[in-house]
This record gives sequence, structure tokens and C-alpha cells, in this order.
Amino acid sequence: MNNKLIHALITCCLLFTLSSCEEDPKLSDNLVEFEAEVAGISADEETLAININLSREVSSDATLTLSLEGSGVEYGTDFTTDPASVANVISVTIPEGETQGLIILSKVEGALFDGNESVTLTLTDAEGKLVIGTKSQIIVSFSEIIVSTATMDIQGGGPTYPNKVFIDLSANRQTAIDRTTWDFGFSSSTDFRVILNSSNGMMARAIDKTDLNAVTAADTVGFGAQLSLSAVFAAIITDPTPDWVPTAITWIDDPTGDLTNTAIASVSATDTENKVYIVNKGDGPGTPATELGWKKIRIVRNGTGYTLQHADINATTFSEIQITKDTEFAFQYVSMATGSVDVEPATARWDIAWTGFTNSTDFGSGPVPYYFQDIILQNKNGVETAELLIANVGEYADFDGADLTGLIFDTSQINIGSKWRSGGGPGGGPSLKTDRFYVIKDADGNVYKLKFTALTQNGERGKPAIEFALLQEGE
Repeated sequence: MNNKLIHALITCCLLFTLSSCEEDPKLSDNLVEFEAEVAGISADEETLAININLSREVSSDATLTLSLEGSGVEYGTDFTTDPASVANVISVTIPEGETQGLIILSKVEGALFDGNESVTLTLTDAEGKLVIGTKSQIIVSFSEIIVSTATMDIQGGGPTYPNKVFIDLSANRQTAIDRTTWDFGFSSSTDFRVILNSSNGMMARAIDKTDLNAVTAADTVGFGAQLSLSAVFAAIITDPTPDWVPTAITWIDDPTGDLTNTAIASVSATDTENKVYIVNKGDGPGTPATELGWKKIRIVRNGTGYTLQHADINATTFSEIQITKDTEFAFQYVSMATGSVDVEPATARWDIAWTGFTNSTDFGSGPVPYYFQDIILQNKNGVETAELLIANVGEYADFDGADLTGLIFDTSQINIGSKWRSGGGPGGGPSLKTDRFYVIKDADGNVYKLKFTALTQNGERGKPAIEFALLQEGE
């Protein structure tokens, strides 16, 4: 090859590189704004988490400056904040790689409130290549609020759906929980039921033993090719389908939320009736997904509570965790690594939740476990929902309280489920369905209409958005 030709090829490569760089789209502004514009801290709450969200991760530490103004309350006497306010100014540092800032507002012990007091926080400056968005101010009332209308960007965490997000419509509040922080939920009701972490694709299978120390790897032969969502999927596309596949649906909790049909049987008052279970903890976030590992467990009653025994498969000793029921919460959550953990808000403090979820589907030979992203669950304790098609009831904007007459509500936790978005497939990727909306009645009788306004943010899944409005206030 002669020098002229080499020079020409190098020049072409350089021109291509330069033109490609010029054509690369610029990143959109990294917006910073409050999660909500109004919030309330009720009489039975001592603290309130105020989230400040970014569109994406910051490439280096960023500092936010906020002003604080109280109405009917005095800083230090009635309330405090973390970070602290200095001369009515709060500085919040967002570390490199993070997408959220946090302020904790706390009542001062012994302070009394009439319910008409409030604090206003305003974003005044954002360093680190951040741009202040439209939700630049939040008003926090020292009373329980019932929001009339709001929009919300759900903080699912991105395409690996690392969070499960609980949403309280009337309070305009969301609580995002790392889905890998817990393994089991223990029912607070009069029965003794235990749920698996369906957000991680967890599965459990009983074996015919009641002594945890007597269980070894020999008791799990063949489980690796069966007790996982990926194994089930591999099996159903095999011809012929293996005989064990119809049994796989019993290794997950009933997707509807029916506590009489959980993978782990009701915990008996007779210890010898409580068997050992082999548990595949499923997968955590990551690309590829992070395998969370296998355990053997056994659960017995401890008076009005539970005892969880757990160990590695081949261990000859085990650890125990004691669980006490708390009826303010539907479940008490436990991690085998860390013990009791806070996950689900108090029963009266959430209505719906966004999450990845172990659902079921039918490929022609009966229901099998199958994982769905972007599932909406509803609180089984007093929350009811109804799906409405625009073709039948008219547009979302025109639907009001007078249209509620005759509406039929459903109590299945997956009544909304994945029906609000398409599932992708040969026709393309998942997308938002715009031909429907939902009516949600909370446990206090407040009735909201709700529509999904986005499945993604800037093309990224795990960040959906909703809009909702109050149709009827509870009595």
C-alpha cells in the first residue's frame, strides 16, 4: 500500500471520527427537583423524609442550597432538619454516582401542633452541572394531608429495577426500598403465614425433613435444574415438557396475594409438622443479574410470633431470628443476613407499589412462574381498584365523582398488574398503553383516578410516571 493511500485512509478515519463526535446527541439537562410539591407529617409521625431527585447520576460531588421558611413554627424549638439549617439555609451534598439527596425533618420532642403550621423549602442553587427543575419548592404541613391532584416520577432506580416503591396517593408520598434488603415477610394477622421476596424471583420447596441439621446437598439433587425462574423457562420451551413443570407454580406465592396459598405452608403450632424448605433467593440487580444464593430454612411458632431457622445447605448448625408481630404493619420483614428490616410502610401508609414481580403465565400447559418487570401491586388491606377503558367511559380528564356509580372494584393485588403497559415481543419493546386509566379507593375511602404518563424517562426503564386526582374524599 503506497503512502498516499495510507494518508487518505487515515484522513477518512479522522473525518469519520470527528463527524461522529459532532453528531453525538448532547445529554439532556440533569434536573434536580423535589419528589413532591406538598407533603404532610401526621400527628403520629415524628420524622419525614424529603427526597430531592436528579434525572441521572452526578459525575462528581454536587451541592444543593435550599432556603427554609417556617409558618407558625420555629426552627430548633418545634422542628429540626438533617442536614441542619444555618440562618434558614440548608446545604445538601449529593455524592458522586448518586441520584438523590435527602433531608430529614424531625419534630422536637414535646412540641405541640395545631395542624395549621408548615415549613417551605425552596431550591435556590445547584452546583455540579445541575439544573433546577419545575418542582423547586415543597410545602410541608404539620398535619395529615389529602392531596387533590399530583404527578409523580416513580423512583424505581433504572433498568435493573433495584427498588420496590410503595406509594401513598393521599399523602403524595413514595417510599423506595432496595429489593435485596429482605428475604421473608411474616404476617401480622392471626394466622401464621410467610411470604417470599417475589421482587427477586425467590422460590421455596419443601422436603420431607424437619431437622435442619440433617439436611445436606444430597437432599437437593436436581433442584438446580428446577428451582429457579430460568430453569422453569428453559423447561417450558423443551419438547417434551418435563413432568415436574406443573409443580413449579407451588414454589412461589400466589400472585394474587392470597395468603392461604403461599409457597411456605401455614406455620403449625405443632413443631414436628413444620418442614424444612430449600430456598433459592433469586437474583438481584445487575447485568448480568446477581445470583443471591441458596439456603435451607425452617419456621416454627414462638408464642404469638415466629422463629426462623436458617443455614447454608451443607451446614451442620443453624442461626435463628425471632420475629414479633406488629399489627400496625401487614408483615414483619427479615433478612437472613441482617435480621429484622424496615421494608413496607405501615398498613395505612400505602396504596399501590411498583416493582419487578414473580407472576405466573400460561404457555399452554398450565400456569408457571414467570418474572414481570413494571408490575403494579395494590395493598391487600382495604385498597380496591378498577380498570377503565377510554372507549367505554370516555377520557380521563372528563371522568369525575359522578361517574363512580356502579363501578366494580377488585381486591386482587395484581388487578392493575402489568395491564397498564404492553409486553413487547415481535411488535417491538414494551410501551405505555394510553387507552385506559384506573380508579383506586384507599382504606380511608378516598377515591382517586390515576393514569400512567410514562413507562420510561429519557428512554430508561425503571422510572415510570403517574398522574392522579381525587374524585371523592373519604368520610
